[in-house]
Amino acid sequence: MKRIIVVTTLVLMAGLVGWTPASAATCPPASLGGPAVGYVKAGKAKVALKSITYKRGGALDPPATNKVAGISKRSAKIGAKRGTTIITWHVRYGYGCNGKLNTVLKMPIGSTFTAQKLGKEPITYRIVKKVTVPKGKHKRSWFTLAGKPRLILLTCADLTGGKFISTTAVIAVPVPPAPVTPPPSEQAAPPTT
Repeated sequence: MKRIIVVTTLVLMAGLVGWTPASAATCPPASLGGPAVGYVKAGKAKVALKSITYKRGGALDPPATNKVAGISKRSAKIGAKRGTTIITWHVRYGYGCNGKLNTVLKMPIGSTFTAQKLGKEPITYRIVKKVTVPKGKHKRSWFTLAGKPRLILLTCADLTGGKFISTTAVIAVPVPPAPVTPPPSEQAAPPTT
């Protein structure tokens, strides 16, 4: 009986040697992908944006880390009056390295977040739609410099057999700024008769 206990204990200990808890995962640093050109703030997450160029046809290639997102040089700029701003990130970059921007995947339709270029005021966006499509089947209309302004956040989805087989798009539109009402001391007095 003692031999069985000792052998079982050794087998269990040997199995744990290669095990790494998620909290001890070594994730790629946020310094990858060059300097930050802006930020996205969603919930408690503040995620640096790094410049990327997506390939024709919409092949996405965010920086090789889960800690930042990529903003395409080929899309509309944050705050543009026309067209789509494309931001992409890794939903996961290795075991225990979940994407820092994943919080937007849990936000319900109607929720807001901000995006900003460095040195500019943040722009508030409202989530209006979420859609998941098979990998490589991006909608051509997502990648346009024409039309009403919007921002699309893209990431991989549906991990199957160690590979992602889908792409999730979180589509958002700018929230118009609230009208500014002057303080009572600056408001015009009503006409007198």
